[in-house]
Amino acid sequence: MFRKRSFWIVVAVIAIVAVGIVGMSGKFAKAKVGAPAVVKEKIKITFYMENTPDCTIDAIKIGDPVREQIQNSSFGKVTAVERGESIFWANKDSGEFVASPREGYSSLTLTTEALGTFNDNGVSIDKSVYYVGQTISLYAGNSYLKDGRISSIEKAVD
Repeated sequence: MFRKRSFWIVVAVIAIVAVGIVGMSGKFAKAKVGAPAVVKEKIKITFYMENTPDCTIDAIKIGDPVREQIQNSSFGKVTAVERGESIFWANKDSGEFVASPREGYSSLTLTTEALGTFNDNGVSIDKSVYYVGQTISLYAGNSYLKDGRISSIEKAVD
């Protein structure tokens, strides 16, 4: 008699657990409503680096792919490479900071064209938000550009 009762108790517990699992699965099911598609625009992004080795700049070519190091976001392709005099900051004996050029280094202004979406905080590229003044590291072609600042973000003119 005891075995019959314990069998039905086990069956009842299994049935209750099964009903609970089915009921909870509805709560975590994916919504049947699709998210609206976001229209991506062509965006012109300019980066500035105060001191970059000349050999690194020489390796960057127009049309090279550019991506961000941490988020691996695609910043499109290089559209312009401009070099200027490098800026290195050093302390004088008086404690004053002085900017001076350094041989073998140049400043770099790199312009890219990417697809993204403008929003209140900057621009979204590959699900990451970027803004003017942000310091990021990039891969441009075969070059690694450490700690460049985004100096401008604007809509690209076709």
